[in-house]
Amino acid sequence: MGHQERADELERDADKMEHESERVEGGIEEVQRDWESKEEDQQIPGAQPDQVEKLEQEIEEHDRQEEEARQEAEDDQEEEEG
Repeated sequence: MGHQERADELERDADKMEHESERVEGGIEEVQRDWESKEEDQQIPGAQPDQVEKLEQEIEEHDRQEEEARQEAEDDQEEEEG
């Protein structure tokens, strides 16, 4: 097998792998959209995040907001002093 034949074969293999990768990626996106829609549907048991997870997320968001507010206050104070 010559170099050109081998290069052509590898190029075909690369094209096949790219096509398969795109197909799998499309499948993953479809499953993700399906799952997200089920999470919003209260009629599907087990799809919604459990209460502990939901509360943890709310606490993390609250902590982030408090930290941002504290940082802004410190920045304002430094500007006034400077």
